[in-house]
Amino acid sequence: MKIFKLFYILLFVFYSNILFSQQPKISLINFYMCKGSIGDSEITMYFNIMNETNVFGRYHYKTINQFIDIKGHIDQNKLYIEEKVNNRITGYFNGIVSNDVFFSGEWTSYDRENKYDFSFYKDESYPLNTLDIINSSLKFSLDNGRKFESSKDAIIIKNEKNLNNLDRISLDVDGIKSLNTNRIAYILNNAIIDEYNVWKKSHQNDEDFNVIKEINVAYLDERLISFTVYNYSYTGGMHGIYNAVPAMYLISTGERVGLSLSELVKNKNDRELINLMRTKLLRNFTEKDFFDFYSIELSEVYDVTPSGISFIWPLYKIADYAHGIIEIEFTYLELKPFIKEDSKFWYLFNK
Repeated sequence: MKIFKLFYILLFVFYSNILFSQQPKISLINFYMCKGSIGDSEITMYFNIMNETNVFGRYHYKTINQFIDIKGHIDQNKLYIEEKVNNRITGYFNGIVSNDVFFSGEWTSYDRENKYDFSFYKDESYPLNTLDIINSSLKFSLDNGRKFESSKDAIIIKNEKNLNNLDRISLDVDGIKSLNTNRIAYILNNAIIDEYNVWKKSHQNDEDFNVIKEINVAYLDERLISFTVYNYSYTGGMHGIYNAVPAMYLISTGERVGLSLSELVKNKNDRELINLMRTKLLRNFTEKDFFDFYSIELSEVYDVTPSGISFIWPLYKIADYAHGIIEIEFTYLELKPFIKEDSKFWYLFNK
């Protein structure tokens, strides 16, 4: 009986490979919340290591809360990173990596005129300081030249301090009801294979197929974690559709917050607040760029940053596709007069 059972299993695998010869690729991204310094300046770093070699993320100085993007690689115990501001290279990190997530070396400015020692390490003081991002992806081309691409992320928060509600956040942010890495990889792979089979069998394979779900840590402190969930979809037509949705959670309870503007501001129609919003919109746009500039209301979609609150209008909400997602930021000082004092975000305005 065992021989016959093995025969049917092998037969199933054989025909499965005929039907779908390509398998999605699984990647593991380790996220670390880090502290450190460049010279005498303190920094906070959102640091990701993909498959133990590729690194990416961003950091900001304690005194200058603008994010600086980083991207590079680890080769054995050597670290090389380029940093960018507005897509322009501004500096380099060259250093070494120790086994206990400690990075050190020399930071050099783009013009090579400034050099400082740097070090950063996992910040053990945070109640949540590390998590895993599981990614499944597949790129495939048909004989007719059409291309299929799908990439999906899921999150597992490392509950190193045995907090009661971190599992709740892990399950909610990606919508996958599992905390097992292998199980999550299996679910993501099957979802991509199902997409591919539907696309290949339908008339849609006359068009390219491109679907992406990417999840990154956007902000983290002792009380709050915010993820950016980026979604892109192209299944035919003139162009793809995309959005970037904040998903904010209280670490102590696992509760998702920031789902409505009423959680944050006292009066979204406050004239002074609206005028401030309009002033910020006109820094990068003109009135003619919007469908109806004077009817724009403060967006219900907002996110936390190290320096303030960012308000985000999705595609087509207040302007056409060419203007993309529109975003403005209020500093905590600017926005504080309009904030509810019983808001769960109030502590951010009193640091």
